[in-house]
Amino acid sequence: MLPEDNILFKGVCSDDCKRMIVCFNTEIRKFRSGSSIPISEDGEKVGVILSGSANLLRYDINGIRTIVETLREQGVFGEFFTFSGSHRTSVELVAETDCEVLFFRRSELLKRCENACACHSMVVDNLLRLMSERSIALSERIEVLSQRSIEDKLISFLQITEDNTPEGKQPKIPFSTTALSDYLCVNRSALQREITRLKNNGTLTLSKRRFTLNRKTD
Repeated sequence: MLPEDNILFKGVCSDDCKRMIVCFNTEIRKFRSGSSIPISEDGEKVGVILSGSANLLRYDINGIRTIVETLREQGVFGEFFTFSGSHRTSVELVAETDCEVLFFRRSELLKRCENACACHSMVVDNLLRLMSERSIALSERIEVLSQRSIEDKLISFLQITEDNTPEGKQPKIPFSTTALSDYLCVNRSALQREITRLKNNGTLTLSKRRFTLNRKTD
């Protein structure tokens, strides 16, 4: 994926996009699967995933891992997106697959453009929209984690995944069972037992991460 194809540059023509990428002093780096992708500690650096996917991980004081979210192509990250704020936790972005990432400094994006160009304002507007979408995603995450039982957490997650899947496509769980247990903050074995139970009672149809929720009708 080219930088100008990213949602951050939506509405900006290819020539203007290429000019802005030079103006922003961008850097494109490649990361192998399993490697750590740096998140700026000073809150300045912004990253855009051009290809591949990465998991945003949080570790508590005991070293227990939680997957906060998975970032895929067009995903945008940075210190002001991670909401880390506590000295009791640490946050790390790890490449799930081989990744290509575009980096630039937030100050380069937000500074007043000398040419007062409309495309610069459009990129800033796109960034604000992305921050709003990130807020919605965090609200969905809170909704999932606020459920009391493993079944309720799993069903809530599957329903949100289903709702966010484009019409005409079968929803797909974006995690392995181990990663899903980290995302839901539950024991892996207990989660596997719950998935098996829901499959056996007809609530869930699952094949190679593609799933269907079979809602009961009165």
